[in-house]
Amino acid sequence: MGAAQACRLMVTFITAPILGRLLHPADFGLIATSAPIIGFVTMIQNLGLTQAIIQRQTITKGQINTLFWLSLLLSLTFAAGLLLLAPLLARYFQEPRLTAVIWVGAALTVVSVIGEQPMALLTRSLRFRLLAVLDILGIVIGAALGVAIAWYTRSYWALLVPLACARSLSLIVSALAVRWLPGRPVWDEAARQMIGFGAGLSTFNILNFLARSADNLMIAKAHGAVALGFYDRAYKLMLLPLTQATWPLSRIMTPILSRLQDEPEEYRLTYISSVSLLMLAVQPGLLCAVMYSDATVALLLGSKWAEAAPIFAWLGFAGLHQTFTSTTGWLFISQGRMRELGIVGLVSSTSTIASFAVGLPWGPLGVAVSYVVSDYALRLPFTWYMTGRAGYVGVGDISRIVIPHACGLLVSASVLALIKVSLHVSSPIELGGVLIVTYAINSAVLMLFRSKRLLMIQALKVAYRGMMLRPTSSTGRPSCRKPPDDGSLS
Repeated sequence: MGAAQACRLMVTFITAPILGRLLHPADFGLIATSAPIIGFVTMIQNLGLTQAIIQRQTITKGQINTLFWLSLLLSLTFAAGLLLLAPLLARYFQEPRLTAVIWVGAALTVVSVIGEQPMALLTRSLRFRLLAVLDILGIVIGAALGVAIAWYTRSYWALLVPLACARSLSLIVSALAVRWLPGRPVWDEAARQMIGFGAGLSTFNILNFLARSADNLMIAKAHGAVALGFYDRAYKLMLLPLTQATWPLSRIMTPILSRLQDEPEEYRLTYISSVSLLMLAVQPGLLCAVMYSDATVALLLGSKWAEAAPIFAWLGFAGLHQTFTSTTGWLFISQGRMRELGIVGLVSSTSTIASFAVGLPWGPLGVAVSYVVSDYALRLPFTWYMTGRAGYVGVGDISRIVIPHACGLLVSASVLALIKVSLHVSSPIELGGVLIVTYAINSAVLMLFRSKRLLMIQALKVAYRGMMLRPTSSTGRPSCRKPPDDGSLS
């Protein structure tokens, strides 16, 4: 999985500047307008049933068939609805090209839902190496085709090709790998429980998706495709380090934590060590990019995207804490706490959409500023409380995870501010030097905390042995015999 994410990151850094220079901001705005519509259908048609397959400790073939046929029926229904609504949506957004884009997206939603079942079975069986190979192939082939189409046509279709390639490849290879074909469904009590679990998870996913997509729709309607293009690129750039790190870990951690429900201490230590290493890997780099947003945007997107820099800086500030909060779903899902997850989703989505509305009159930057302020004032403490009020990881555990990293970021930000005042950083080499300094300072501060120091030393030993994150125990599970994350100074 680490190789897949390294490949994804490398390909993104190569293709983003190329596509940013070959295509117009309005092209990105067009795809960003269609993304919430297509994404919503993709989200709702699944009903969280793939996670139900992964989370369930025992499952039969008949139950898997039941979930598949239900997902496919919903997918075909919603895809047909998209085909009918596409012309009306294009008229509403005053963008004729949107019709064809939504039609293609509708077809991809069906391909996606067919492939989700075998992919879930691969994840459930912990076949992460094959999943990594699938990711790498989809990334490389899709990116190559996308760049080629952009080069020869200068068309927005180049932005849809990687998605279509990845989903089609995942469907074909995963279906062959699991050797599973849908058969007769079985409607028993366990199947109904999984549907209930999936419905609860789907409720959260839908609320979260609406909150994540409302900004695009609002900006597209109020300020047009060009403004949305700048906002969308800034948002995607902020998400890049988060998705590259948290997405593969989510695929691994959810099934692992689900299997540790009968071992609370092992469960707790697994989560604490994984999240601590995730924050160590992601936060310093994101902080550096935020502090030098102008240079980062110019390097990765090109000079014509300068308007995206301040938007990226504000959104990146929220991304610093989302490195942690994005992992709380592992706890809710693996513990089956769907009701609490739904409450978190409702409060978060409502406050997020309200913040977008408050900032909308001031354009994309106003939306970003309003979102970040409300994120730190409301959603962060609420999510923190709801996560730790029950289960194996309490509020105290969360505090001991977060506080040392917050100290490291504060010290690093202070040093970067001094460097920024003293030196003009613009070239890739200079930016790389500042990045190294940021990681060095952050690591030095964390070394002052005994639990973090021991965790970092153990991680270095494991990396030296060429293994992922933790050594494997005699049981075949990742070993989590870490020192408690007490956050204490030695």
